[in-house]
Amino acid sequence: MTMKYILPIGVLAVTLFSATAAADSWKIDDEQSSLHFISVKNDHIAEVHRFTDIQGVWENNHVTIEIPVVSLDTNIPIRNERMLEHIFKSTEYTVASATTRIDDEMFLQLAPGDTIATAVELQVTIAGNSQTLSSHIQATRLADDRFLVTTTQPIMIDARAFDFIAGVDKLREIAGLSRIDYSIPVSFSVQFKR
Repeated sequence: MTMKYILPIGVLAVTLFSATAAADSWKIDDEQSSLHFISVKNDHIAEVHRFTDIQGVWENNHVTIEIPVVSLDTNIPIRNERMLEHIFKSTEYTVASATTRIDDEMFLQLAPGDTIATAVELQVTIAGNSQTLSSHIQATRLADDRFLVTTTQPIMIDARAFDFIAGVDKLREIAGLSRIDYSIPVSFSVQFKR
């Protein structure tokens, strides 16, 4: 039987991943993990993009996730290049990252199949700009040595907050578009293994 827990925001990834002693070390299984975001152009054309490389470590109540930005995949090579230059500033900033503190202890009793749903706060850094963002996630202990963590609602990245406006406008100009939305929904599904 699956158990479901609802925890308040801020009990960060108490949810995220646990079932481990503080001394345990968990790493993201890149082969079983994905991160996608959506861009909307001309008000009604939505396109899904992804990063093909996700790295991360969870240990001692702390989670760090790093995404090499050159792993961007928009399905159009020239668009990859333009986004890396004008949005991610990849020659200066090679990774986007998210960090959070977690409370491992609360998850020591979870059995495989148990699920936790919660809202967490992530410190997200992209192209040198950082913001604290709320994320609704679900974490499931798949086995003694594996957790699956997924978003249950998209995380909204605001181009204004991350100082992307000039870059987005440059992409719009290059592509001859009337508009590119400044709000970017992001979703992820990552597996941590011990």
